[in-house]
Amino acid sequence: MTQTPIGAAVVGTGFGLFTHVRALRLAGFEVRAIVGRDLAKTTARAAPLAIPRAVNDLPALLADDPAIRLVTVATPPHAHALPVFQALEAGRHVVCEKPFARDLAEARAMLAAARDAGVVALLGAEFRYDSAQALLSRVVKSGAIGDPLLFHRIYQQPGDQGEPLADWWTDAAQGGGFLGAFGTHMIDQVRATVGEITAVSAILRKLSTGRPAMTSDDYYNLQLRCANGAMAVIEAAMCLPGPFAMGTKVAGTTGAAWIQSGAAFGDPEQVWLQDADGARALPMPVELVNPAPEPFPVTELIQTEMDRWHTQGFDVAPYAKLFAQARALILREPTPLPDRAADFRDAAAGQAVLDAARASAKMGQWVAVEQA
Repeated sequence: MTQTPIGAAVVGTGFGLFTHVRALRLAGFEVRAIVGRDLAKTTARAAPLAIPRAVNDLPALLADDPAIRLVTVATPPHAHALPVFQALEAGRHVVCEKPFARDLAEARAMLAAARDAGVVALLGAEFRYDSAQALLSRVVKSGAIGDPLLFHRIYQQPGDQGEPLADWWTDAAQGGGFLGAFGTHMIDQVRATVGEITAVSAILRKLSTGRPAMTSDDYYNLQLRCANGAMAVIEAAMCLPGPFAMGTKVAGTTGAAWIQSGAAFGDPEQVWLQDADGARALPMPVELVNPAPEPFPVTELIQTEMDRWHTQGFDVAPYAKLFAQARALILREPTPLPDRAADFRDAAAGQAVLDAARASAKMGQWVAVEQA
């Protein structure tokens, strides 16, 4: 007997439209509506993807359509809390994008509301299901390199200062900047692979010269202390002239594991292990293999540099796996993968690291990470 799909509503007409809608459908959800601020714009953007309803009132939608059991929130970070609270008040399950909140206080309020609602509440940390990142995390947690000592992640892209950015990316007051937009993934990778982060020393800079009104960072370097004694260094630049560079390595007491990346973003990656038996590439478990990305098909909806990044399709397959995990949790079934999805507690813990990093950059010193 075929099971009736779970209804979902997507809040946000940018990344939500480009990625959430496609990934939800791949995971077996029925996308019943998309929610945006501008009804006319939302309607026009929903039409090419055959989304049945376009609305600008989430509570009214949820009151009208009990078949919607999951709400995904893909608005800018300063606008996450309201739809999250509205969905939770209506008793709906939630997947919320990162960066999770404006600050830790707001993150804690969202976490408390989710616990009170007793629903599935997950963070959009889809790259836990990127093939190479997922395998690297498994290798480290298996003990194959002994106790982890140092996690190192670097990412540098040339960028294009001529392309427009969304307002929230350039405005520090809206939770913008590359640390929030991209660093949250790296912070989650450290937490998922090595363990809880207890202190931060951070450098935040704006390197681009072509965006004089930008008040947020486009470069960050974070040193992190973990509860188990391991350290981490994560660095990324959104707009750094020169060649593209990306690499991830974890050193331990008996070996090391790393992701062997290609010359360009999206090139095939391998996970390597070096231990007493030497260095070797590891086979990718079949359940972690992701299909090749498919670009978003409606090119007229691609308007900004972030649109261009997100419409390449690299995060659709990992997000489909995240939504498949959510679906199983909603149905109280075994999850397809043993790799745990990030929940609102992880979201609040990541927000605590963000807050500490921003405070550290201002003060020029190590800052302790508050308990979420």
